[in-house]
Amino acid sequence: MALAFLPSSSMTLDVVVSCDPAVIGSPEQIHAYLESGRLEELGGYEGATLFRLKALSPAEREEAEVRAGAYRRSELGRHLWMAEPSILSERARWHHALQTEEREALGEYQAYLNRVFVEMVRSALVAIDGAEIKGENPLDLIRPEAHRVQVLAELVRHVQRISLLGHSGK
Repeated sequence: MALAFLPSSSMTLDVVVSCDPAVIGSPEQIHAYLESGRLEELGGYEGATLFRLKALSPAEREEAEVRAGAYRRSELGRHLWMAEPSILSERARWHHALQTEEREALGEYQAYLNRVFVEMVRSALVAIDGAEIKGENPLDLIRPEAHRVQVLAELVRHVQRISLLGHSGK
C-alpha cells in the first residue's frame, strides 16, 4: 500500500451547507454531498451561500488545537467522552450515573472540542460568497443558533475531509 499525500495545503473547495434554504436535495442527496463534498450530488444550490475552505496542513490543525486549549483539556473528560454509549437511552442513564467531577470533566472536554471546531473553521475559511474573510468570525453572526451550529459542523466535516486524506488521495 502506498502512502497518500495531500497535493497542497493551499487546495480550496467551495461548499454550501444543507440548512441553506437555497440548497435543494433529498435526504439521500444531502447525505451523499456531505460524504463527498461534490456539489453535483445536490439537486440544486443556485443562490446558496458559498463557503470557500482551504485544506489545513498537520501543523495548521495542531495550531488550531493548541489555540483551543489542547494542553489544558481534561484527559478524564476525553476518556469519558470516548467511553460514552452510542445508544441515546443508554447514554442518558450512563451520564446520570457519573459523579459530579466526571460530569464536569466531560463537559469541559466537550467545550474543548467545540473550541477546536471553531478554530479549525477560522483557520480554513477563506471566503464567503467570494468576499475574503478578515477580522472577526462571520459565522458567529449566523442566526438562528441551530443554523450556526449546523454550519460549523458541516464546515468542519468538509475541512477534515479535504485535510485528512484517505488511501485513495484527492
